[in-house]
Amino acid sequence: MKRVLSGFALATALATSAPAFADEPRPSEGDLFGAPQTETPASESSTPAAQAPAQSNEQSRDNLMLGDANAATVFSADTAPPDPLTIGGLIYLRSQSSARQGQSPHDWSFSTPTLVDGYFDARPNDRVRGFLLARLSYDPTLPQTANEGTVNGQVAGTGSSQGSPSLSSLFQQQTRAPRVIIDQLWLRFDIKHRVFVTAGKQHVRWGTARFWAPGDFLHIRRRNPLDVFDARAGTTMLKLHMPVESKGWNFYAYALTEGAGPTTTVGTLAGAARAEFVLGQSELGLGGLLQEGRKPKTQADFSIGIGPFDLYGEVAIRYGSEVDRVRYDENATLPMTTDRPPWQSEADWRSQNLSAAVQTLFPSYRKNGVQPQTVGGLTYSLQYADKDVLTLGAEYFYNPLGYDTPKAYPGLVLPRTAVLADPATFFFLGRHYAALFASLPAPFNLDLHTFTVSTIGNLSDQSFISRFDYAYTLLTHMRLEAFASVRYGREQGEFRFGTSGINVGTQTFSLKPSLFDLGVALRVSI
Repeated sequence: MKRVLSGFALATALATSAPAFADEPRPSEGDLFGAPQTETPASESSTPAAQAPAQSNEQSRDNLMLGDANAATVFSADTAPPDPLTIGGLIYLRSQSSARQGQSPHDWSFSTPTLVDGYFDARPNDRVRGFLLARLSYDPTLPQTANEGTVNGQVAGTGSSQGSPSLSSLFQQQTRAPRVIIDQLWLRFDIKHRVFVTAGKQHVRWGTARFWAPGDFLHIRRRNPLDVFDARAGTTMLKLHMPVESKGWNFYAYALTEGAGPTTTVGTLAGAARAEFVLGQSELGLGGLLQEGRKPKTQADFSIGIGPFDLYGEVAIRYGSEVDRVRYDENATLPMTTDRPPWQSEADWRSQNLSAAVQTLFPSYRKNGVQPQTVGGLTYSLQYADKDVLTLGAEYFYNPLGYDTPKAYPGLVLPRTAVLADPATFFFLGRHYAALFASLPAPFNLDLHTFTVSTIGNLSDQSFISRFDYAYTLLTHMRLEAFASVRYGREQGEFRFGTSGINVGTQTFSLKPSLFDLGVALRVSI
């Protein structure tokens, strides 16, 4: 898996690629500065070791500090391969625009969100591996400071690659400052070839569904099902994997040292376990997550092949008492607006009054009992030529923690005096969802082209988004990607997100509904 190329990885790769003007080997320090002459005693000159070519000072120094890569260590008979370190990455340049109803092209939103990944993959021997992937994100179209310009008008749900954001993030101003994160940083080894250990920041995804993954408990952020690729950051944990190869079964145990909140004490750490079974033509997975002070989360998933059809499903058991919900109280009495104190800025005073009004107009509450989030779907593969396959699929998602109408949505977006616990995000706002897709990779003689069409509908608020994705391999390591999506249905729904005017205290909010999105990208993988 070779992904995004960072600047330091690119420089290193160029330095090690042996260009035409560097055909001569690099001279040693002894050749450059002169190496001291040593005399070999006669008693040692007749030994086989004395007859071997002498190492350069530089090589001897490296072996002393780092160990001889060609020799077995004192702990193991395993030796390093000729090239134990691989460096690579990916550059992902994008431009995208979104239009709202009634807007002229002059006012369409525009952004150029860019991702750069670089990785180091070290494999000193077959039983030990270390991996580091760093990610830089940057958008030069954003304002330089948070108090400059306006909030980006693009509604999440298309063109993203960072996962599904919370609705409250739409009200937060982003800046163009580059942001660097660690996506993966782990070490992997085995214990007596039976238990395989991975320690560090890593990706573990539970579930079998294509669009929704309610049982993906080990990622802090939910996945955006329209992402071209999943670029969410991994989670720091200790994973133990014990396979039973004779049956095709797998057992896992996890100790999570990273969560949505701080984990600065032993009591805040979480533990998880999962088992996977192969039963004939079907696969079954069972998993659970435990954390002190929280109710357990459990999930189950399956997949089975029946002729050209692949059926899958999963269920995630959540407790309503763990999740904050909001409702719109049209009879609420808003708090009185006080005069601004002389020591408080105008912006802080307006924000304070707005938060108090939102808290009153959209009060929070929690549901009781078990809330099973359930996904079911199928895919059908049609082979219409010797090497060409058309894949069709459909999926349904029942989300009891979602909302029947969009009336409560502003209470999830606007600032509040108290932070909501695990609020609903995009693609989890509604109670009922459905999705359809068709994928056509390399049709007929168009071996470098891929076409995908998908539609997602929030059946509860009657809003929909249909998207067409196209990819073309320009060169061996470069891909051109483009997409176009159209939004339709109820104007206040999730995928249009318009408001005709909401009075919150002394402020009124209006937003034209979204209409369509366009985007183009270049991806280089090395």
